[in-house]
Amino acid sequence: MKKFYILLIAMALTAGTAFAQSNDSIERAKQQEALLKQQQKEQRELLEQQQKEQERLQREQQKAAQKEQEERIKEQQKLQKEQQKEAEKAAKKEQDRVKREQVKAENKAKAEQKKAEKKRKRQEHYTAWNRHPNFTADPSVSILADRRIYTQNSFYNSIGANVGVTFDYHRPIAKRWDFNVGIGYRFTYLTYSHLFSSAELAQPLTHDSFNGKEESRTFSTVVIPIKLSHINKDNDHGWYLGVVPGINFGTKNAAGAKFNQFRCDVAVGTQSRWLIFSPGTEIYFNLLPTYTSGDKKIHEFGIRFVL
Repeated sequence: MKKFYILLIAMALTAGTAFAQSNDSIERAKQQEALLKQQQKEQRELLEQQQKEQERLQREQQKAAQKEQEERIKEQQKLQKEQQKEAEKAAKKEQDRVKREQVKAENKAKAEQKKAEKKRKRQEHYTAWNRHPNFTADPSVSILADRRIYTQNSFYNSIGANVGVTFDYHRPIAKRWDFNVGIGYRFTYLTYSHLFSSAELAQPLTHDSFNGKEESRTFSTVVIPIKLSHINKDNDHGWYLGVVPGINFGTKNAAGAKFNQFRCDVAVGTQSRWLIFSPGTEIYFNLLPTYTSGDKKIHEFGIRFVL
């Protein structure tokens, strides 16, 4: 019986030890399971964090790529707009050039048409007036003077003559009117009275001191006659009024007198038609002084015979 109790106690102790060990194992297993769960949880959280970070990076990369693509699209659109603008500008420039050329061609055609129309009308007028534009060659001889013819006691009066030739263009502008313009040359010989030698010119000039010496001068003149002519109904005779500006060459100062380089005659005269000539007579007056002596301005006038 004693052995039975001892065996029972031994079994109880063994069972208690086993139970205690079993409880420890269960506790350790629970702890291990809890630790495993914590590790798994931390691992899941880490994975989730990594996944979130990766997704964030992907979103940022996608956003950066999208932004870069948008910038490229904007640059392409900007370049396309600039190219389109340049193309439109070039097209407008070409259109403007073509338009200008068209307007220029139209204006030229209108001008030519207008010119042809004017020419046609002129020809009709010339035919109706029985006159056409023509050229004449007019040699002439002139007798000229200043105040000598009525104040012979003037110290610097003069008398002279010239010969010349004028080439005129006659253009009908109305039924009885012509416009004439030309160019001519004259050679003039001028004689002074009551002039003195150089030594005598140093003395004051008086009526008692002149010695009756005479001097002469020659010079050339290029003239441009501008005239308005009235023609009779037979177109063979008429009269004219005009101005004849000119330039003198080869003028040398006479004793006490200074020549003017320029002249401008007012002329009135008659003219006829014979072959290539238009003979007639002209009276003229030089508006500019032909020469001056001190405060005296000597104007020339004369009569010209056109041969």
